[in-house]
Amino acid sequence: MKKSRIFGVIAAAAMAVSTFVSMPVSAADTYHAYLGVQTNPSWIFRNAWDDGSFGKETYDSFNKLSKDGAPADIDGTFTDVEITGDGTYKVSLTGADLSDEELFSLLFVSTDIPVDAGVSITNVNVIIDGQKKYTFDEAYIPEDTGAYIQVQARNIWNDDLGKEDGLFAYMMPTDSVEMEFTVSGMGSAEAAAPAATEDAAPAADTTPTTSASTGNLPVAAMASVMAVAGAAAVVSKKRK
Repeated sequence: MKKSRIFGVIAAAAMAVSTFVSMPVSAADTYHAYLGVQTNPSWIFRNAWDDGSFGKETYDSFNKLSKDGAPADIDGTFTDVEITGDGTYKVSLTGADLSDEELFSLLFVSTDIPVDAGVSITNVNVIIDGQKKYTFDEAYIPEDTGAYIQVQARNIWNDDLGKEDGLFAYMMPTDSVEMEFTVSGMGSAEAAAPAATEDAAPAADTTPTTSASTGNLPVAAMASVMAVAGAAAVVSKKRK
């Protein structure tokens, strides 16, 4: 009778270990997207976020329109977006009167999504002053944009995008330009884990964790579970 109870406790612990081992490990990534522009003939611009001279980490005025390597004397607010899962997103420049310019030399969405992340971007809408001007069913992503996905709508040096003529007619915005797009291949946005802040101290984690590479319970955690099983068996034996 004593032995059967001891073995029962150990068996229960073994089942718990088995449950942990089969538990999948998953964590949704969070990416970011930024609207990029360049006008002609004044070369008013906002470059890609990872640009070596005028990018997010290298240029203090990245969030403003610039000209001649400094903030331009033109109002405008950029709205960027966090990409937390599959869905439709929009980046924009609002409150900017660019009507004195002739055309967009560049109009694009700059992202920090790696090109090999397995993410697809479709239904790219170009919206100027609130009016939809063009829809790309499949995002145009040039091969020479580096390590991250960049979705281009205008590029006067690119044959595929029609060079200066472009693929669609438009007037330069007097107030806003937006690019809307749909992301797939990341999974549900609800599954995205909240990003930790720099000031927040990490909470103590007392539960066993799985190995990211194998999905197996670490040896120390497994030993802990078996130790608990052994202790429970001893208690059971003493009480009898």
